[in-house]
Amino acid sequence: MNNKAINFVVLALIMSAVVVNNLEALYTFKMIFNGVVMAVLVLIGCERIYRYTKRNRKAI
Repeated sequence: MNNKAINFVVLALIMSAVVVNNLEALYTFKMIFNGVVMAVLVLIGCERIYRYTKRNRKAI
């Protein structure tokens, strides 16, 4: 994935999390959705760190 696509996915996840958190009730859905969003953001972050360290071995 290129950087523009990843940035768009991160933006979409953050915006959807904001919208879902502003809904009244639906507490279980909010909890599950927030967990999924956080997991996806962590995976994207780990993948980007892995790619960075793979390209720049001297960096770390």
